[in-house]
Amino acid sequence: MQTTSVLDSKRSIWLWMASMLLLVGCQDAATDTFPISQFTTWPVPADGTRIPAPRSLYADKDDTVYALDDAGRVLIYSAQGEVLNTWHMPDYEAGRPEGIIKLLDGRIAVADTHYDRVVFFHADGTLESMIGEKGTEPGQFVYPVAITQDPDGFLYVGEYGDKQRIQKFTSTGEFVTQFGEHGTGLGQFQRPSGIVWSNQTVYAVDAFNNRIQVFSDSGHFQGVLKLPDDLAAFEFPYDVRGTSDGRLYVIENKAARLTVLTEDGSFVGRYGRPGRGDGEFFNPWSLTVLSDGRILVADTGNHRIVELTP
Repeated sequence: MQTTSVLDSKRSIWLWMASMLLLVGCQDAATDTFPISQFTTWPVPADGTRIPAPRSLYADKDDTVYALDDAGRVLIYSAQGEVLNTWHMPDYEAGRPEGIIKLLDGRIAVADTHYDRVVFFHADGTLESMIGEKGTEPGQFVYPVAITQDPDGFLYVGEYGDKQRIQKFTSTGEFVTQFGEHGTGLGQFQRPSGIVWSNQTVYAVDAFNNRIQVFSDSGHFQGVLKLPDDLAAFEFPYDVRGTSDGRLYVIENKAARLTVLTEDGSFVGRYGRPGRGDGEFFNPWSLTVLSDGRILVADTGNHRIVELTP
């Protein structure tokens, strides 16, 4: 009788443990709290015999999409995914660029990461100008990786090399100020690879520190956006985009998911997991949001651009 009782007790314990493991597994898998009605893909055009991988995305107010790939190309898409134009960077043997934006004056600016500069193109792809050189002084760069612009024309460039900082410039390239340094403390960075300006505030992903930091646009540290305690922490947030309704869209490279929150840190939802199929990403690097709410993800490891329809 005692033997049977002990066996029953052990069996109950194992059944309880198994049910708990199953429950945890279900909770880990149930990350799609941000509803997506359609998952489609845009092709990246071949470069010779190779299909390159997208690395950066930006959509302008007319929903023209600007992309960079690891073949060292700029690609221009329509809002329906049609390739309108492509051209190569002036140099790309040393490495491929990782940040692109269309400026208020119509020029296209690229953070030319491995050449320590920002390159400006006219809309047709002809080279307009460049700023920067390798170094750690104001106006110099080591691995610039992110770029954005505010409504007054000021440029913000994030770099992940020796200084791990964000530099602010006028629209014509004159240095204004800088903030951040290498480290894990408040106001410090390890790869500020995505930047959003909104209402005199700069939101910057701090990728390897797994957080989003908040600064005034003059460079004063204001805080860190906190996710709810019961939510899994950021895992290598690589890029961020803001929308006019006050939302921030974050792509997490290691977790291979989209996280949506508000500018005050309120959680909205999550979507995606690691993989190769629908609803899955592999080492995603960047994203952008179109005016109709569609979200584009540079699904880098899968060599595709993913279109998500909420």
